Amino acid sequence: MGVRLAFLPCCSLEPHRRNWTLFVIQDANGLRFSADDLARMLVGTGARSGPLYRQLSESLTELIERGELPQGAALPPERALAQALTVSRTTVVAAYQALREQGLLERRQGSGTRVSADRARETVSGLAGDHAASQFLNGPLATIDFATAALPSLDLVADVAAGLTRDDYLRLTGTHHGYHLRGLPALRERIARWYSDAGMPTAPEDILITSGAQQALELVARGCLQPGDGVVVEQPTYRGALEAFGRTGNRLRTVRIDDEGLDVIALEKLLATESPRLVYVQTAAHNPTGVVLSDDRRQRLTRLLDQHEVVLVDDTSLAGTSFDGRPSAPALTTHERLVTIGSMSKLFWGGLRLGWIRAVPQVVSRLAQVRGITDLGSSLVAQEVALRLMDHRDAAEAERRTALPTGLRTLTELLDRHLPDWTWREPQAGASLWVRLPQGDATHFAQIALRYGVALLPGAVFSADGSTDDHTRLPYSLPTATMSQGVTRLAQAWTDYLNRATVDVTLTSAVT
Repeated sequence: MGVRLAFLPCCSLEPHRRNWTLFVIQDANGLRFSADDLARMLVGTGARSGPLYRQLSESLTELIERGELPQGAALPPERALAQALTVSRTTVVAAYQALREQGLLERRQGSGTRVSADRARETVSGLAGDHAASQFLNGPLATIDFATAALPSLDLVADVAAGLTRDDYLRLTGTHHGYHLRGLPALRERIARWYSDAGMPTAPEDILITSGAQQALELVARGCLQPGDGVVVEQPTYRGALEAFGRTGNRLRTVRIDDEGLDVIALEKLLATESPRLVYVQTAAHNPTGVVLSDDRRQRLTRLLDQHEVVLVDDTSLAGTSFDGRPSAPALTTHERLVTIGSMSKLFWGGLRLGWIRAVPQVVSRLAQVRGITDLGSSLVAQEVALRLMDHRDAAEAERRTALPTGLRTLTELLDRHLPDWTWREPQAGASLWVRLPQGDATHFAQIALRYGVALLPGAVFSADGSTDDHTRLPYSLPTATMSQGVTRLAQAWTDYLNRATVDVTLTSAVT
């Protein structure tokens, strides 16, 4: 059926405390969760069978026991939560009642239902709410896990790791105490040479090794931002970035993306009227849309560094997954206010937990000091494996370049067959398809999908303001049989969802 459109029109070392929580608001009596907020948090919790009210009560119990619903937190009214979860109000009433009988919830006059202060665990308010790591905490969320888009490991990771000998370990352990805050010198040198060979002169002093790209983001947020600083992000954007900037209490502004990537002209207009501290972009391969920034926009974005006092963070974690074989070291330039984030985990295997920051030496030194507050360095064994894997990047990219487009074709053919009204733009890289629902919203639909054994992430979690909830992200790096079964179940769930929506409209019309 062809391609279908889906898009709608530096650093301070002072430590910071988070004073703003994503998706949660603070009122005079404590935290207050909306129905949609709570619906997103409930994905992947509680029982998978039994009466719906019991599944809901066990899910809420789990969130309370984990401290994600803290003491005094206000829960949404029964009717609103029932609508968000696409269940009857009776189901929510029964679940709330069961938890009140257990002493976990209490009803306060004038303030609704709240988590009991007597039984709930104490928690730091900054930890309350939905998190990017939630789907990794308790194992698979459902029979078919479409909530994660992690790439499977390449066989060469095991081959390279198995090649380490006892002499290699003795050399690694016998010459140093084992703490390399900036990273294993040989790995920093190898990554610097990789950038230099691609035409971007880089020295080892420009590289800081991190425990994955997410830690790199956290370091940049803590080291370069203060509470209240303005941050510009793409719309939509990587979920982990929203959380990193949320934890430092920043004011988020958005700039849309289209099939050429970030709308740089819109960014220029925003920078001309406001003075954000930092701009976060993904030029190499965008998560969740798979868009690659065009060459023209890349040049315009680079020029903005000379025109505005802003820190530009270019997250290239998915570099090496583009379908057209473009160079995988796509740093924009070298500039005192440019920070580039890279990763081994996306291309090779998430279990490596190896990433890096490329910046001028002064910034690297400061971020290393920030890192030293909580972490004295990444595993040297993992870094030794990563060092050897750097010699296999071309082979790894070639393998991804074959497998990812094949998986994409499989997924889109399944969607054409079973969900022909769903729309998307063809990605150019990455491992996920950003799909637009023809009606309704993904937060509510995800609850129905979970009952059919498929876990989905609502598009709202990829947005600073929740406005992309008419989208969801579907991975295409899964086995064909898994994708086929998952899309078939999604089609059944979608029919159920539409039927429920029709009933709701009919009932509303009858009442009015």
